[in-house]
Amino acid sequence: MARIDPLPTNLSPESLLHSLGVEEPRDIDVEAIAYYVGLRVKRRCLKCCEAMITGKGNKGIISVVPGVMPQRERFSIAHELGHWAMHRGETVACRSTDIGKFSKGNEVERAADQYAASLLMPWSLFKTECRQHRRLDLKALKAVSTAFNTSQTATLIRMIDSDVYPTAIMISHGAGGKKWHRAARGLPGYWFPKADLHSESFAFDLLHNVCIR
Repeated sequence: MARIDPLPTNLSPESLLHSLGVEEPRDIDVEAIAYYVGLRVKRRCLKCCEAMITGKGNKGIISVVPGVMPQRERFSIAHELGHWAMHRGETVACRSTDIGKFSKGNEVERAADQYAASLLMPWSLFKTECRQHRRLDLKALKAVSTAFNTSQTATLIRMIDSDVYPTAIMISHGAGGKKWHRAARGLPGYWFPKADLHSESFAFDLLHNVCIR
């Protein structure tokens, strides 16, 4: 939960990266970026959320739960940087179910997710990396997510939004059926995923832990 005093100006992700002289994906250090804008990162146990930011004036602290995957932690810090840039003066609680979901139902969290994606995977660098892979397959996804040190889910969403792969689609399924999907803008509107997986599909086997020979 955060109560952040508003400041008269803020920097976009692209401006931040430019100010810090970032030219390669490996140069994107979220803790250094946080320090640059007046924030310190602390790892501590949080009861009600996965990450939070508290601030006053030009200074603040980002707290994140320790022990999570490095990619997840980086996104959480970048997500809180998004709140620092866009939502100062508001009270915001970031649960694990909010961060990295690009939720359509929560515009504040969705905006922070988009900010985090732009900070960790800026288009100028991201599209250059994507163009090295003609097909969007698991090999390409792993290569790009490794280059930017981001989770495969966040990376895949960004790859679909990049317009480099105009017919790509990402579908999230659970035991109860389709949860959500993300489609590239070039995909025809009549290509809409079904609610349930086909029982003979590879994805069905993975979801239900069926032994694959």
